[in-house]
Amino acid sequence: MTEFRITHEIHQTHPDIREKLTATTIEAINESSARSAEDAARVLRHKLAEIGVQMSEPACLSAIERIRSGKQLRFEIEPLPDEDNLA
Repeated sequence: MTEFRITHEIHQTHPDIREKLTATTIEAINESSARSAEDAARVLRHKLAEIGVQMSEPACLSAIERIRSGKQLRFEIEPLPDEDNLA
């Protein structure tokens, strides 16, 4: 199972972000089922951006290809590093 790590503070604002990610991904897959994997990846990327999550186009393409091949996805959400602790 491939994990897509999402580093974003959105999970603090929206504790149900994991469910939103799953629902948004399913919606994008269903909406783009008749499209090429590349087009479906663009749809997924756009839909994720609508909920405040940025994912690269290659990562979206990989997610689409995994789902279409019957494999599972798991999103792992990590907080942004605290800039004060980086010094």
